[in-house]
Amino acid sequence: MSIEDRLSSIESQYKEAYEMLRQMASHPTYYRSAPIYVAEALKKILSLQSMLELLYEDVRKLKDEKTKFYVERCEENVKLIGNFIRGVDSICTDIDFDDFSKAFRYFKLIRSLMYQIIEDVRLIYALKLYPIQEKMALKSLLTDLGFLEVTKCLDEAETNLAEKTVTSILSAIGKTPSGYFSTDVGTLSSLGIIDKETKKLTEATYSYLSEAGAHGRIGDLTSSDAHYALKETYMRIDILLKKYSMYSSKKDNKPKAR
Repeated sequence: MSIEDRLSSIESQYKEAYEMLRQMASHPTYYRSAPIYVAEALKKILSLQSMLELLYEDVRKLKDEKTKFYVERCEENVKLIGNFIRGVDSICTDIDFDDFSKAFRYFKLIRSLMYQIIEDVRLIYALKLYPIQEKMALKSLLTDLGFLEVTKCLDEAETNLAEKTVTSILSAIGKTPSGYFSTDVGTLSSLGIIDKETKKLTEATYSYLSEAGAHGRIGDLTSSDAHYALKETYMRIDILLKKYSMYSSKKDNKPKAR
């Protein structure tokens, strides 16, 4: 499972637990007589904590001078969430005492901490080399989705790949690429294939690579530029493909008009 898949799973787990607690807080009398449902909510909350702790166990192995601050901040936030969930005066305790409203209020406080962890983990991975196993998984996904030309480009040279991915996705859905990267990314956003945050990050990465590329600040190029360019290119393609896959799945599952 890629890091983006793990982060998405954590976010989904939080949303499911959030909805269960919201229901319990809205209808406490009913759910006090539904112990099975309450137990399932507890399991989801505790599972969320375990997922975050396992994520941190992997992330802490990436600790070095560049990532130290972010790894330590992750550790602090994981501990804070653990205290919210399992401390003396905690979400679990409130649920055991049937105080669902208080448990829900506490659970909402976890959200910002969770997103801080998610973004710090993304940053930590961005500061490290893109793992070779994830490169291979990405090539496999490209092939499975029929983007053979992108796979070929990947094998020949790891340059301009994000741009090629964007134009390939547009072509796959029957849209003609404009030839301008920002315009094509904007089209993906307007069609709902990628969200605004993905659009912003993709454009920022492309802007950096353009500045550092063959027509940019040639004299200032360093090995760090190449390192950043490679890992950011792979990460942007990975995210774009995940968004496209979700878009395609939703489109395929829509009821057909009669």
